[in-house]
Amino acid sequence: MAQRSRLQDVADAAGVSFITAWRALNEPQRVREKTREKVKAAAIDVGYVANAVARSLVTSRSGVVGLIVPTLEDSIFSATVQGLSDTLSKSGLEILMGISRYDDIREEELLRAFVGRQIDALVLTGKVHSDATRKLLAKTEIVVVEIWDVPENPLDLYVGFSNHDMARQATKHLIEQGYKRIAFVSPQGRGRAEERHAGYCVAMQDSGLADAITCIWAPATLDGGAEALDILMKSSPRPDAIFFNGDTPAVGAHLHGAAKGLKYPDDIALMGLHDTDISSRVNPPLTTVRIPRYEIGKRAAEEIAKRLTDDGSAQSEVVPFEIVQRGTT
Repeated sequence: MAQRSRLQDVADAAGVSFITAWRALNEPQRVREKTREKVKAAAIDVGYVANAVARSLVTSRSGVVGLIVPTLEDSIFSATVQGLSDTLSKSGLEILMGISRYDDIREEELLRAFVGRQIDALVLTGKVHSDATRKLLAKTEIVVVEIWDVPENPLDLYVGFSNHDMARQATKHLIEQGYKRIAFVSPQGRGRAEERHAGYCVAMQDSGLADAITCIWAPATLDGGAEALDILMKSSPRPDAIFFNGDTPAVGAHLHGAAKGLKYPDDIALMGLHDTDISSRVNPPLTTVRIPRYEIGKRAAEEIAKRLTDDGSAQSEVVPFEIVQRGTT
């Protein structure tokens, strides 16, 4: 078996001292660019891969940030993951990702696995966590950032928005356009979905439209949106607008209805959520709510980097959302 290359081998190949080679690979900001590139090239030539365990013993840092997202079946979290990864890499940090499947117990299992790997920071999607998760994190020194929500009782830092306010303002936007019988379509049993449903209900009640509140619980899929549209179009009285908790079901309804000859917004108005790429490419383009998905990941990474450098400037942030008016309303 070939002997594993050592950092000293890299230093010898690059013609620099051991400490310079170490800094070039672990604290690149402290080394001139020309030297840094020379050391990186030497590391590739000799086949050197840093021993993360050994490095963590020296620096008390693993260089790894844990990330837990509910799902990757939909594209809504992909931009956030990209923003986090792009920004963390600039600080020499990497992502270890797990999928919770919207299950608090699964989130707890992933957390324990991540803590066992000596992560430096943790990014959690959402604000609802098990008591065991909260107790475990309270006993660690891990930097924690909750994203996509504004928690009432934050674990540490957060970068997100109020899902309740977002849904309330989106529904109010439809009401201001003259729609009175607005239905809400959403998957059931998810914390954010429940907050959005509550925001929708408040907007309807505040506008004297409580009797018109209609909710269909449906999967956040193309087929789920199509099936919800069929149900609502057969209802009496029929809604004049539908607010979908996600662009994917909204697009599913859009395509399904168009195939049946429905015209938007003449026959019914449609509104989605997240402003995914496809929302602007259907005809007519889908009215939606733009969430700064990439920016959420970017800002979370920036706050982690600040906290890990102990510069005292890390802070939570509420990010803005924007209603994007297009052709379906």
